[in-house]
Amino acid sequence: MGLKGFCRFFVHRLFEIFVIVMLVLLMPNLPPYTNFSVPFSVSPIKPFEGKLSLNEKLNDAEVWHKGDFVGPESFAEYNGELYVSLYGGDVVKLTGNHVTPVVKTGKPCKGQHEERVCGRPLGLEFDKNGVLYVADAYYGVFQVNVKTGEKTQVISVDEKIQGRKPKLPNSVAVAGNGDIYWSDSSSEFYLEDGLFDFMADPSGRLIHYDAKTKTNKVLIDKLHFANGVILSEDEEFVLVAETLLNRIHRYYLKGPKQGTSDIFVDGLPGLVDNLKPDGKGGFLAALVLAVDADHPFLLQSIGPFPMVRKLIARVLGLTELLFELVNRAYPNEFSQRSVHFIGHFTSFTSIFTPSRVTVVRLDRTGRILDSIHGLNKKISRICEAFVFKDTLYLASPFNDYIGRISLSKIGWEDLAAVPRTKREVSGEQATTTTTTPPPTTTTTMTTRRPTTTTTTTTTTTRPATTTTRPTTTTPAPPNIYHSSSNNYHYSTPYNCFSHYSASKAANYSPPLKNKPLHLNNRLALLNSRKLLLPNNRPLPLNNRPLPLNNKLPPPAAQPVRDQVKSIPVQEHGGRRDV
Repeated sequence: MGLKGFCRFFVHRLFEIFVIVMLVLLMPNLPPYTNFSVPFSVSPIKPFEGKLSLNEKLNDAEVWHKGDFVGPESFAEYNGELYVSLYGGDVVKLTGNHVTPVVKTGKPCKGQHEERVCGRPLGLEFDKNGVLYVADAYYGVFQVNVKTGEKTQVISVDEKIQGRKPKLPNSVAVAGNGDIYWSDSSSEFYLEDGLFDFMADPSGRLIHYDAKTKTNKVLIDKLHFANGVILSEDEEFVLVAETLLNRIHRYYLKGPKQGTSDIFVDGLPGLVDNLKPDGKGGFLAALVLAVDADHPFLLQSIGPFPMVRKLIARVLGLTELLFELVNRAYPNEFSQRSVHFIGHFTSFTSIFTPSRVTVVRLDRTGRILDSIHGLNKKISRICEAFVFKDTLYLASPFNDYIGRISLSKIGWEDLAAVPRTKREVSGEQATTTTTTPPPTTTTTMTTRRPTTTTTTTTTTTRPATTTTRPTTTTPAPPNIYHSSSNNYHYSTPYNCFSHYSASKAANYSPPLKNKPLHLNNRLALLNSRKLLLPNNRPLPLNNRPLPLNNKLPPPAAQPVRDQVKSIPVQEHGGRRDV
C-alpha cells in the first residue's frame, strides 16, 4: 500500500467515525432519555491562600471501623450517641466498637448492584423530640423511632411535586415547627445513574415540606445536582449545595429578602457535598472531589459544550443498554453489575481519586473561617465532616471506613461539644410502621461495653444458677455483633454487614416473637455457637441476642461485595432511565 492508498484508508475511516458520531447524536429515542441543551460553566476556583492555604492537618486522621461496612454517608447525634447511614439500606448506631442496627429503609437484597431494592439512606437529622429523619435516595423521606426501629414514610417518590417526581432525595434539614427542607438531586435520574445527571441539563431542587398541610413546594429549581441542606441556627435562611458548580445557595425564610435566593459562597476548590453545623453558628462544607486549576474536573470542562456531553452520555447509555438487554435475555450477575456500574458515581471516582481532601469552615455570612486538608491519600473522597464531642468524623459514600481526628489536632478545639444532659427519645413518634427490628432485653453485666439505655446495677453478686434479671428500661435494638479490634461475633441476619439468602432468612425467628427457652436449652445453644470474646473468654449470656424458637440462626454470610447468588430485582414503576 502506497502513500495514496494509506491516505484513502485514513479518510474512509474518519468518514465512518463521523457518520457513527452523527447517528449517535441525532437519532431519536436513544438513552439516556433527557435533554442536553443548556451550556454551563464553573466560577474560577479560589486560590489556595489565606484561610484556604493548603496544610496537612488531615494527614493524621484515624481510619476507624475499616471493612466493617460500606459507604458511610451521613452522621447524626442524639443523647450522646452517633448514628450513620450506610450502603445497603441501613442506619446504625456506633458506640465505640459496637455497631447496632436501627432501621433498614429498603428491602432485602443481594448486593450493591441491587441498590434500588436495598435502598440507600443518605441524609440524616434529628428533630428536637428525638425523631430521626432519613432521606433515602430510592424510597423517599422517613421518620424513624430509634428506640424501636419503627419508620413512617413522610415524603414519597411516587408523588409529583410541581409536575415532576423526585428521583433522588438526598439531604434533610428539620425546622423547629416540624417542617422539612430537603434536596431532590435529580428529577431525571436515579442515584445509580447519577453520572448522567452531571452531563444533562440541571433538574435538582430545594424543596420545602409543610408539616401541617403535608404538601411540598419547590424553593429553588434547576440546580446541577442539589445536595447538602442545612438551616441557620435562627432559621432565617436555608442553604443548599450545588455540587457540580462548586457552590452553595442561600434561600431566605425570614426578613426583607424572604422568598428570594442568592449565592452563599462560590468558587470552592472541589465538589460540595453535605453541609453540617459547626456548633458556633457556622457551617462545615466537605468537598467530595478536589478540583483546582492544576486538577480540573472533566465533566466541568465540557460543561459549555452540550453536544460533547450528549455524545459521551449516549455512548455510556448505549453501553449500559447493551448489558441490560443481555441480562433480559439471559439473567446473570455480571450484566447486572455492569448496568449498575456504568452510570454510577463509583465508576468515575474509582478511576479519578485526587490526593487532596478538603473541609471548609464557613460563618453565617459565607466567609471562609478556616480549611483543613489531607494530602497523603490516607483518607479520600470525604462527603461530610461532623463534630461529635471532641472529634471530627469524616464520612464517604465510596469508602469502607470512617475517618476521624481529634479537634485539638486540627486547631478546632473551640468546636468541641459541651456535654448535655441526656434526653429521653420520644416514644410517640411514627404511627405507620413498615419494619421493626426485634428488641432485646438488656441485663446487668460486669463486662465493660457501651450501652444505649440506662440500666439498674445491683451490688449483690447473683448466683450462677439463677436466671438473669431483666431491667425495666425500654428494650433497645440488639447489637449485631460485639467487636474488639477485628474479632466479630455475628448474631442476627443481614442488615448492611452480611447477607442471608431469602430461604435462610425465612427460617430465622426474631427472639421476642416466641417463648423464652429453658435455661438449659439456652446454655446448650451458647455452647454450640461458641461465641467468644478476645482471649477465648465466653460472651456473657445477656450480651447474646439468641433465637428463642429452638432454632439456630443461619451462619454469617460474606460481606455484600462478595455475594454471588442472584435474586430478582424489583424495579420501580415506569421506564428505567439509564
